[in-house]
Amino acid sequence: MVLQGALALMVMGLHGLSAPAGAAEYPEKPIRFLVPYPPGGSTDPIVRIISQKLTETWKQQFVIDNRGGSGGNVASDIVAKAPADGYTVLLGTVSTICINPVLYAKLPFDPVQDLAPVSLIVSGFYLLATHPTFPAANVGELVALAKGKQGQFNYASGGAGSAPHLAMELLKQMAKVELTHVPYKGTGPALNDVLGGHVPMLFGSAVSILPQMKAGRIKVLAMTGGKRSTTMPEIATVAESGYPGFEVDSWYGVLAPVQTSPAIVGVLHREIARAAQLPEVRARFAALGLESVGNDPSQFAKIIKNDLARWGEVVKRGNVRID
Repeated sequence: MVLQGALALMVMGLHGLSAPAGAAEYPEKPIRFLVPYPPGGSTDPIVRIISQKLTETWKQQFVIDNRGGSGGNVASDIVAKAPADGYTVLLGTVSTICINPVLYAKLPFDPVQDLAPVSLIVSGFYLLATHPTFPAANVGELVALAKGKQGQFNYASGGAGSAPHLAMELLKQMAKVELTHVPYKGTGPALNDVLGGHVPMLFGSAVSILPQMKAGRIKVLAMTGGKRSTTMPEIATVAESGYPGFEVDSWYGVLAPVQTSPAIVGVLHREIARAAQLPEVRARFAALGLESVGNDPSQFAKIIKNDLARWGEVVKRGNVRID
């Protein structure tokens, strides 16, 4: 009987480790998934893919709530001030979490103090693309043309202070070249004007650019990753095109209000990581030029810390501000 009692206590202890207090029954109702951009953007397929898998697993709806505005700050602020019960979470991006804090003079929230990293879903890169008629076949030729006409070439972006905007700012700083920024209200309008030949170039997400490249409607000169993509090895990196050290990652991850219990953050992380690594999910993300990640909260926090410092330097050197 003593042995049976000891075994029973051991089983209870192991059960407690696998289902932390406060998380055993989570989730018991739908989870609101705040997306910091309007519908129709490059984030849509990412949130749909991961939300579908989490809904299937938990039998609870992952409700996508698109809240665009103020460069993504509206959605971030809602989550930062939401109840810390695990039922309101945010899709964070490098722009909203690591660029906005160094770009805006004042924010109503602090992404480090008010938001808890849960897990990175995917990481990717941006593509430097031009209209097919633009007379440059690579980054070197583009820079040479721009240096011959300093400040006379325009480039588009989905908004002032966005990651693609600062990717071009970083290239300008490294190449010592002047290009004129033309900000748009979203990637769609910016890309449309490049496709129409009204603006010659932009950095854009692979999700947005690849379909146009495959259709022959746009020309890709380089990618921003630290190494070539396994899914499109023919596209050179900016770094190997004469600018070593140039690397700009796009990433998309989940964050929760900072007071959310570690137990619930742990449950969210485990399920997001599991879903992101499913073979069919990996394949769907790869088709979008994205790599499944699913890292843990501490690893995600380290990425945020490093990117905050890095983009702070780019913003400072370029004197880029949004008041």
